[in-house]
Amino acid sequence: MSMSYKSVSRRLRATPLFAGLALLLLGNINTGYARASEPERISNTTRYRVSKPSVAKGRSGSATLSTRALRRKSGETDVELSTADLDENAAPAGSISRVQIATTDARGRRQMVKEYNDLAANGGYVAFTYRGLARGQALQVQANVTAIDGARTDVVSAAPTVKLRPDLFVERLSAPAKAVTGVPVVITAAIGELNQDVGSRAACVLSVDGIEADRADGIWIDAGGLVSCAFTHTFETTGTKSVSVQVPDAVPSDYDTNNNAATTSIVVREVEPFDNYHMRGASEERRRGSHIQDWSERNDGSIVYGRDYESNSLVTETNQFIEYYAEVRHLFDLSATRLSVTESTGGAVVRSFALDQISSEPDGCLARYPGTEPTVWVYICQRVRLSGPLTTLSYVSTAGEVTYFSTGYDLQWHRTADGTVTTDASYSWNDAGGSHTVTPVRWGSTYSIDVVLASADAIYQGPLTMSLGTETISNSTPWACGEWYADWGWERYCGDTTDSRVIVGGYAESAGNR
Repeated sequence: MSMSYKSVSRRLRATPLFAGLALLLLGNINTGYARASEPERISNTTRYRVSKPSVAKGRSGSATLSTRALRRKSGETDVELSTADLDENAAPAGSISRVQIATTDARGRRQMVKEYNDLAANGGYVAFTYRGLARGQALQVQANVTAIDGARTDVVSAAPTVKLRPDLFVERLSAPAKAVTGVPVVITAAIGELNQDVGSRAACVLSVDGIEADRADGIWIDAGGLVSCAFTHTFETTGTKSVSVQVPDAVPSDYDTNNNAATTSIVVREVEPFDNYHMRGASEERRRGSHIQDWSERNDGSIVYGRDYESNSLVTETNQFIEYYAEVRHLFDLSATRLSVTESTGGAVVRSFALDQISSEPDGCLARYPGTEPTVWVYICQRVRLSGPLTTLSYVSTAGEVTYFSTGYDLQWHRTADGTVTTDASYSWNDAGGSHTVTPVRWGSTYSIDVVLASADAIYQGPLTMSLGTETISNSTPWACGEWYADWGWERYCGDTTDSRVIVGGYAESAGNR
């Protein structure tokens, strides 16, 4: 299951957000059969959502001005101005010859003003760095732009506010605990943005034993959002492999690069002489929020202009996933094979579905979308090896609103109806594109899954039940205030944060896995 439920102050919303290498489980009991089509693939160049634009824009005549003010973790704020869209490849037109930047109070009145002349040699892009600008500080920016409207000088204005740089982080890395040589596995990573002010583009890179193995370029993570990357890798040698996912090359650049990677390990071995299967899962409730206030005063502290900025936010997410992987020493006629899955917790059925006539292909590897919402992927590989026949089966549900597909993933799994393989950077929604308002399932003390592969000549079953434990993690900070004097006069800032997680999870495996 891959769902997340958000409650935000002054508004209630429900959005899909979470999961790992897994079978989706949530909502009402759903019994259904496969649909022939898969979710629409969309180019990475199309951002799935921009909820909080990073730039403020102005226009005069044919001249445009894009501005933004992004604060680093170290406290400096970079104020950028461009006659083109910031972070795009197009060269800025004309020249910015003069700039005036002013801070304003809560009523829009100017406080301090800085002026810069004779800037034309810099072309259509200039940037300034300051200390002492607080998050939420309003600015008034005015620029003289030449060489666009003939001899005319265009005076263009915009009004950005100071925002935190995007903080991308790898929230979850999901991979099968064990794999076999020569058979592709799917590895997924959930990528989020923590600061909730602006989004960012980045790369999503898979490395195995420190060597880059696969990547998805140009992914977009919206402000406060969560997305997934899906990779495919085939191991050629046995042993314990270190698998990591990094999110480099963020644009705008990252607030904190220390949380941009996650690592796990996969034990790769030759097929054992008996069937193996395992499951894992977790139900995580996370509360994230903040309350911040900021004031400005005259240099002598005699007059308080009023509160410049105040923000209150509280987001509650419930994220649930189940991972199931199995190996069967048997070859199936997939055109006459039925896959059925039933999942339950505390004695109540959570989800049940069946997939008939899986494929007309006699062997190889294939991916199937059973038609569930949110999206579930079923991956099946069949091989004839020196040690005998082998079929591997796994389910993948991915976190967040969309999933980006790497080049290796497309080469292994994605083919159009005529058999063409495409490797264009793309993503798909993890659900129908709308919000989900159902209540998340509360897990009991155990979680069970029963998976059956049935054909005319054989029936294989892999039921498992895992006991669930609870872990609580808190990274909240108490209310605190501070004052400082910098480029823009005296500032007073107060704030606190809430960040707590309650995780209910477990693991179970067959005797053959041990």
